[in-house]
Amino acid sequence: MYQTLRIEKAGRVATLTMNAPERRNAMSQEMALEFPRAISELSDDQDLQVVVLTGAGKSFCAGGDLDDLLEQTTWPPERIRRHMGEFYRAFLSIIDLPVPTIAAINGAAIGAGLAVALGCDLRYAAEGAKLGATYINIGLFPGMGATHLLPYHVGHAAAAELVLTGRVITAQEAATLGLVNRAVAPEELEETAFTVAREIASKSPSAVRAMKDVLRRRMADGLERALDVEALAQSISFRSDEMRGILEGLRRRT
Repeated sequence: MYQTLRIEKAGRVATLTMNAPERRNAMSQEMALEFPRAISELSDDQDLQVVVLTGAGKSFCAGGDLDDLLEQTTWPPERIRRHMGEFYRAFLSIIDLPVPTIAAINGAAIGAGLAVALGCDLRYAAEGAKLGATYINIGLFPGMGATHLLPYHVGHAAAAELVLTGRVITAQEAATLGLVNRAVAPEELEETAFTVAREIASKSPSAVRAMKDVLRRRMADGLERALDVEALAQSISFRSDEMRGILEGLRRRT
């Protein structure tokens, strides 16, 4: 059983739902512990052909939990470095699934919430959903492999603009950039994701898994190095007065 996640299966397609809608599915410590366990459970299912990742409620994932981030600004740098490396790898374990993954972005995908979607093979977003690599807006160096995954998917120039400005973009603009495969009406998102999932699931299981392995290897090439650099850089960000001041301001407004 899971407290922050939900797994459902229909035929050869499974849905992994980040299930903390009251916190906009923010990535808590509890979710970080449960996520790799859910990935392991799905990986062990030999009949599984596709996994759809989505969020409960109106958000896909709001990224890091504000209370956790505030607490971490009091930690010594080495503890932050170790923790962030482990935390981000927990969610990016989705890359290691032996079957294709589809992110059904039903609402806001912000910061690490966007990065976990980038760990999926395909992404479909509801029109009206907001997406952003917004780390810099809170004085934080990007994490969750964003410095690797963003340029991998959209190229250097577009990735640089997103991380340096912290700009939040629409699903339609994300589709133009290639950040998502397609932006669709909110009421069509689930059917779009599952139509693609069922199409993939109808193909040869061995061929699909072999292709997934090739795709995974390409996406993962260089990711470990990026995660190490990000964790080290974030250990500096978390100790800055700038970041703590921004987070405390956000806490007062919530």
